[in-house]
Amino acid sequence: MSRSIHASRSPGQSRPSVHPRQQLEEADRLRQLGKLDRAEAICHPLARRYPGYVAAMHTLGLVYLDKGNFERALDWLVRASMLEPTNWMTLTALSLTYLRLGANEAAAQSLEKALAIKPKDASILASLGEIHRDEREYEAAQQVYREAWALDPGLESAAIGLALSLSAMGQCTEAANVLSKAYAFGHRSLNLLHVMTTLLPNTVNIDVLAALDQLAIDRSPANAEVKNSFLFARAAALDRAGRYAEAWQTLVAANRPLAGRYQDELKANIARRERTLERIRSASPRAIRADAGGYPISLFILGPSRSGKTSLELFVSSAWEGTKAGYEVPIVEKAVHRTFQAAAIPTSNFLEDLPSELLSSFCQLYLDALARRAGSARVFTNTLPGRIHDAGLIATAIPNVRFLLVKRSLDDVVWRIYLTKYLSGNSYAYDLDTIRDYLSWYNTMIDLTVEKLPEIARVVSYDSIIDDPAKVLRETAELCGLGASQGPLPMLAHDRGCAAPYREFIGQG
Repeated sequence: MSRSIHASRSPGQSRPSVHPRQQLEEADRLRQLGKLDRAEAICHPLARRYPGYVAAMHTLGLVYLDKGNFERALDWLVRASMLEPTNWMTLTALSLTYLRLGANEAAAQSLEKALAIKPKDASILASLGEIHRDEREYEAAQQVYREAWALDPGLESAAIGLALSLSAMGQCTEAANVLSKAYAFGHRSLNLLHVMTTLLPNTVNIDVLAALDQLAIDRSPANAEVKNSFLFARAAALDRAGRYAEAWQTLVAANRPLAGRYQDELKANIARRERTLERIRSASPRAIRADAGGYPISLFILGPSRSGKTSLELFVSSAWEGTKAGYEVPIVEKAVHRTFQAAAIPTSNFLEDLPSELLSSFCQLYLDALARRAGSARVFTNTLPGRIHDAGLIATAIPNVRFLLVKRSLDDVVWRIYLTKYLSGNSYAYDLDTIRDYLSWYNTMIDLTVEKLPEIARVVSYDSIIDDPAKVLRETAELCGLGASQGPLPMLAHDRGCAAPYREFIGQG
């Protein structure tokens, strides 16, 4: 550290002022401890007082990035990058800000500049992994995360990103191994421990509950949001430890403030659900878009959150060569958004908001993106639950569409949703009554979708995926025009019956 340089004292001052460099170092220390308000209180006056102080702008941008205030983070990081365009650290932070704002292409461009300056930097590669993961390109994400982790085993974000990518691809055991290695390396963050609790039981051989309790002693949660995430993680760890009453009490405390926070979003969600239900009930039979040569089948595997869609997707994509898993790829939303933009009208991510005269433009944008994503695959899957809203529109606008619709035990899905803290959306997820209302609506939508689209839609139960996989494969082959399944199928881990210890609590909710 450089020697402290004291500014001259004004009359009446009894102590020397702290040099800006020392103030900035203190702000960044507080930021890394999660004390973001204190860090902002130090850093913001510095950035204002010294207009060319790039390091202060950069650190303030990181503070706002950590606080989730992405617009303000963008403001300060753009200013810093404008003054020092070859600073790879600022370019990397800027790319993450773009990513959080949904500007993935801008994020990638910023990272390309950073990689050109520092091509073998682990933090840049980990940020590239974030972009791939946000795009649901999990194979590409896990490759760059592995490279980043190999370059810097101390980079916890690379290990967590790798584990999340592997988990999304159904590789829970390998994800658990990655997290265990990170834990052995000395990482003990709440984020790491929380991700451990999201994996299937018996995959992580670490006493996560004890680790969380020790973390609370060593570093108490810094703010309300962190405290809330801690409660979700601890509830899951208590569940794994068989301490069910404590788990439930902790989970109720974790969900309560979120249920209040998302009331306005929930109202909008319910209103959209009602409009969707009315639209499908009143819809007259419409011609399904004919199959078209040259394009793969778009197989939408739909069901509510935590219903087993990923398990079914892993099963189907392993059964036949030429089937590519797309996971929860937002390919429809992006095509809709770009159609609105090209027409120079206010945008929406909802296909039902698109004027009918623009459906052909939407279809072409979708098919172009599908060709890039699917490559030579004959079947490309998508498990984004929200597609249930516009399944009928998709069937009339896009060729070669099929639907597998998953149903699962109501109590198990209620429990799994209630146990989850979502990064965004899912405003219904924090109250038992609103969860049940959502699931009732979703199952009704499944029934109506099969009724309206009998030629291209099938219902699959979670139980049948586990108990009678051969039947599931036969029905999928018939639906998609595929031959007999090929190759050894994966052993599907499951958590059927996970709600059993909580049925009394769920019933009382």
